Amino acid sequence: MTVSARKAIFGIVLSLILVGVAAPTAYWYAAAAIDHAFGFQPIGDSQILLILAAFSFLVGVFWASWAYTYLFFVGKGLPLEAFGTALHATEVLVTTGPYAYTRNPMLIGLLFLLLGVGLLQRSISGLAMLPIVVAIMIPYLKIFEEKALSKRFGQDYDVYRSNVPLLIPRLTPYIHEL
Repeated sequence: MTVSARKAIFGIVLSLILVGVAAPTAYWYAAAAIDHAFGFQPIGDSQILLILAAFSFLVGVFWASWAYTYLFFVGKGLPLEAFGTALHATEVLVTTGPYAYTRNPMLIGLLFLLLGVGLLQRSISGLAMLPIVVAIMIPYLKIFEEKALSKRFGQDYDVYRSNVPLLIPRLTPYIHEL
């Protein structure tokens, strides 16, 4: 069963809103509130940080877009899920493209977007919160997403999971042998 045009459009729009707007905006306001509450001053040279922020945004958009297109076109599903329940689960286990390097390329994209927010703000809190986001996301991924994928794809996913890192990309792509 393929994704209907309506679900595809809804999925794209919702993903853009959540990953591209809502998460970075919430992160911006959280960092600003923490900086204000503790009296933290902006860090670094604004020109250098602006360039680094732009680079970080580009890397984030690249990873998130690359991952989304592979889930949609190769996996024949949408990447929208919450607590193990997917809007339209992928039909095929995706182990190519960005998924040959890391099991969570969309999270890498999001982390680079959030890094860009922290750099753009010149916020010590914006930079310090990144490890906290990772510390929250890793248990979530293990408890909900990996459990659902293992249930859906069985041994194929278990082999893939044992060969591809959760977050930090491999230097060489994983080749899934059928």
